[in-house]
Amino acid sequence: MSNVRIYLVTDTDTDDKRLVRATSRAQAIAHASARFGAAVATQEQLVRALDEGVEVETAAKPKEGSQEPQA
Repeated sequence: MSNVRIYLVTDTDTDDKRLVRATSRAQAIAHASARFGAAVATQEQLVRALDEGVEVETAAKPKEGSQEPQA
């Protein structure tokens, strides 16, 4: 059985904190961020968002060979 821990998940924009029981850091973050969704943008959505001033962000790639830090 996996090692379950309690993670302190912090919203870096608002500093809101949540305690989440999970088997990994990634699982805790995924649970806390369930209010977000993602889908490939249509051409019309892309044009509309750019017209509204939304900037395109580039997600950081995980470092090769990196492992989750132990809490």
